[in-house]
Amino acid sequence: MYIFQQHQWLPCLMKNKSAFHLLLAFLILSQGWAADAQIPSIGQQGTTRAVIIGISDYQNDQIPDLQFADVDAAAFAAFLQSDAGGKVPAENIRLLLNEKATKGQMGAELTWLIQATKKGDQAIIYFAGHGDMENITIDQHGFLLAYDATNANYWLGGAFDIIYLKSMVKTLALQNGAKVLLITDACRAGKLAGGDAGVQATAERLAEQFANEVKILSCQPNQFSLEGADWGGGRGLFSYYLINGLKGLADGLADNNKDLSVNLLELQLYLFQNIPVQAALKGKSQIPKIEGDLSSVLYRVNEDTLMAMLDRSNQATPMFASIDSRSRSITADTITHPLYRQFQQALDRGQLLYPEDGSAYALFQQMQNEESLQPLLNDVRLKLAARLQDDAQQAINDYIQSSPQEMARRWKLSDTYQAYPEYLGKAAALLGPDNFQYKGLRARQAYFEGLNLRLLADQVVRRDSLLHLAIQKQEEALALDSMAAYAYNELGLCYLRLKKKEEALAYFQKTHTLSPAWVIPIANMGTALQDMGKIEEAIEKAREAIAIRESYPVPHYNLGIIALRQGDNETAREQFLKAVQYDPTYVDAYYALAYVYWAEDNYGPAREALFRTIELSPSKFDAYNLLATIAKKTGNYAEAEATYRQALAVDPNFSLAYYNLGELYLIQNNYPAAEESFRAYLQLKPEDADGMVGLSAALSQQEQFGPALEWLEKALGNGYSNFSNLRSNSNFEGLRDRPEFQVLLERFGE
Repeated sequence: MYIFQQHQWLPCLMKNKSAFHLLLAFLILSQGWAADAQIPSIGQQGTTRAVIIGISDYQNDQIPDLQFADVDAAAFAAFLQSDAGGKVPAENIRLLLNEKATKGQMGAELTWLIQATKKGDQAIIYFAGHGDMENITIDQHGFLLAYDATNANYWLGGAFDIIYLKSMVKTLALQNGAKVLLITDACRAGKLAGGDAGVQATAERLAEQFANEVKILSCQPNQFSLEGADWGGGRGLFSYYLINGLKGLADGLADNNKDLSVNLLELQLYLFQNIPVQAALKGKSQIPKIEGDLSSVLYRVNEDTLMAMLDRSNQATPMFASIDSRSRSITADTITHPLYRQFQQALDRGQLLYPEDGSAYALFQQMQNEESLQPLLNDVRLKLAARLQDDAQQAINDYIQSSPQEMARRWKLSDTYQAYPEYLGKAAALLGPDNFQYKGLRARQAYFEGLNLRLLADQVVRRDSLLHLAIQKQEEALALDSMAAYAYNELGLCYLRLKKKEEALAYFQKTHTLSPAWVIPIANMGTALQDMGKIEEAIEKAREAIAIRESYPVPHYNLGIIALRQGDNETAREQFLKAVQYDPTYVDAYYALAYVYWAEDNYGPAREALFRTIELSPSKFDAYNLLATIAKKTGNYAEAEATYRQALAVDPNFSLAYYNLGELYLIQNNYPAAEESFRAYLQLKPEDADGMVGLSAALSQQEQFGPALEWLEKALGNGYSNFSNLRSNSNFEGLRDRPEFQVLLERFGE
């Protein structure tokens, strides 16, 4: 037997905020549990365990908060602990409210439920929060959004795939032989990634059959589900009357036989009598929809509870005493054991793997050898696995939101960032390959490994081999999770750096198809289109990204680069200033801004922007080069030489610095040094005609006219055609007096 209830949506009446409430409740009972009025109710046979989740306050400010999701979850927990709900012991209830309900913590507690539940037990899963489907054409996976969900790219984490939920219910009901009550109260307030269609599609996924089932839908199609302060002091309309009906107010409505039990037909009549009337008072329409064996008994009625309710009907459902997720069956000796206390302290400090002495992981290893701690080991293992996921998930969330602090950590390839693959690998090993989270954790582990390789490649000159290794890691991630949009995006970035623009664009487009509300791949498409010379399409993508998120700096940078190439310095400067305003750590934007100022001969602001660039990225050799060029332009030759040398210290293969040094030495009449610099340049750029002319000038000034003519001939043969420079440049005065010079110029078509 399976009870299902689904809410469509509804604008919330509180504080004029748009709010929608999608509520689905399932009661799934194992095969052979026939619908018989004589069968004891749920909560009154076997051992009952529950995981209850309620999220009203989401971490991401782009996900609209809800009003009463956590209150509804609390009310249901109170019901379970009451006489009417079967007096479920506190140690059998794992409660996650708001910030406690991260994706990792949800997975840990649901794993506990599967492991602890045996044949004949009752397993209850309750979720109140947002439900959404990001892409309803390709991504057919609905999601329940955890506290740490992002507002886009649910595949990247922070969202609980309904496919996993279905698998759990089937495991509990069919494999474990348990009775399962699954209630998902997926409220909707404001715009999520999938829009209205995403919420409706998620409802359809939740409505699909998990096992033998009876369904209760909170409203008819195209109706909305209400929540507000009028019910229980602040509740969802359906949730409020559902619990009251189960407590006994529905008893006797079908046949006027108050037999101290509530069956499905009685509950249906009770809901029909109350919900449409209450909705009509608000000028709305909400009629529940119920399907299934109407004789199925849902709950036995506690007479004292029923009498109390009749005496104080319409009062708020009391909140329950705080319940944490630690098993209360643990003995005092266990929870005061030094190793256990040290483990908890290490978790609180975030010392999960390091330092090795005293880390939570090391302490967990030691605890396995203590006999008195054996009853606690599974809980400790799951808790540690959850925490190991949480930090990596937070880094992912911050990246999706392009947090300036997170982007700075990425660019600098911080030690903590490099630790995430190990964190995720350890979490996967703790849970084991049979756990539903295992493949996802391994996929994200491979993603971070590839990401770190790509970030390392960004810091070196010869980077192709690192990029190919990074690509292998992202392909490994996709082999584990073919819908991993984040891996496709990273592949696009790798191919963009390999100058394979078409391949990069294809991967960014795939990412966007899977995750249409994620702004980063849209901006990346603009970058690829710009590199391909498709300027109008690149501008369109940049504007599309800005429309989704004005404060994302990359599309502003892209628009600035396009304007700069088109000679529109004013627009370029405006866009670069926006980019660094939104992200004060955006190295490339500072450098581009400096270039604009330099092109306008505005050297003061140019130098400031370059100093900021170097402060953020000491290895950015081209920033040193431009800074030295400004020093040369303003006559600060000593500073220019020293700064060019700094650029070469960062990258000995930076050819342009050698060329600029050669020109600087020509200005200073240091011709041997100029010759040395131009020769170093030509070793790196052997076909460059300008370098050949520079070397010819340095040799000419040293009266090495034969070699000077040879290099000049090579330059002309390689396409050099600035004959006026050769006629006027003072460095060629001695060479111009030789008849071979005139013959050479005439031969090449002057």
